[in-house]
Amino acid sequence: MIKTLFIPASGSDTDHSVFGTAHAIGAACAAHLRFHHIHLSAGTAAPFAPHVDFAVGRGIAAALEELQQSCETLAVNAFAHYRTFCETRQIPMQITPDESRGVTASWSEDTNASVSRLLIHARHSDISVLGRPRNRDFMPSALIETLLTRSGRPIVLAPDSDAPQSIKTVVVGWKETPEAARALTAAMPLLEQASRVVLLSVAEDGAASESALTDLASQLVWHGVSPEVRVCPAGELQTAAAQFHPDLVVVGGFGHGQFRERMFGGVTQSLIYGAPFPVFMMH
Repeated sequence: MIKTLFIPASGSDTDHSVFGTAHAIGAACAAHLRFHHIHLSAGTAAPFAPHVDFAVGRGIAAALEELQQSCETLAVNAFAHYRTFCETRQIPMQITPDESRGVTASWSEDTNASVSRLLIHARHSDISVLGRPRNRDFMPSALIETLLTRSGRPIVLAPDSDAPQSIKTVVVGWKETPEAARALTAAMPLLEQASRVVLLSVAEDGAASESALTDLASQLVWHGVSPEVRVCPAGELQTAAAQFHPDLVVVGGFGHGQFRERMFGGVTQSLIYGAPFPVFMMH
């Protein structure tokens, strides 16, 4: 069951797609959206602001002052994005559940909190919805990897383009690995609500056999899911998945040293950094 989504609000333009993606998922499950912003100081943000490293002498003070203003602007924008988003979509803002069967939302904010604080929120939620790593909010570049490998929960990466209006078509990138199995289980409530589900296996070493895919498909029928089964060439998961115009792609995610070079076997970083659709990952 998916009932709570954690959505870090950056205050940058990535919020729009992230919020929209979270709403599409939340609407499928009548979930509560937990929006959260970390209001950084210049000193906390400086290690993740490349231009500060090049400042010398009096330029350091000027660079930090500019960075502080940027952090203030992000905080103001983040809350404004949240309010506008909820008002435009008529999402009730509340902190406790009631008899409502629709999407609800709440807001919280920390000052100078570390990534460990985000991990706590992620662990306490069913899914975290994040933007692609663009360093527009001065958060660590490894934040996605950290939440994926240490939260014990799935994450969804929103595309830079428009978010889906709803989760109707789901592609499951399948490989016979524990990570893929965990991702499938975590995403099951979304598969059960979808009108089309595609099991897509990559033809490479360790790929699922045709009989294994058929068996998996037959087990999903017990959940009310009747998937199509497809096989694509090695290294072409993103291209093959895009042909189905998916609202969501579900894959198992590797972590630690393997993460940036190896996710879903031979699939490249492009799935993380440039896929034009939301990507649901579970480690």
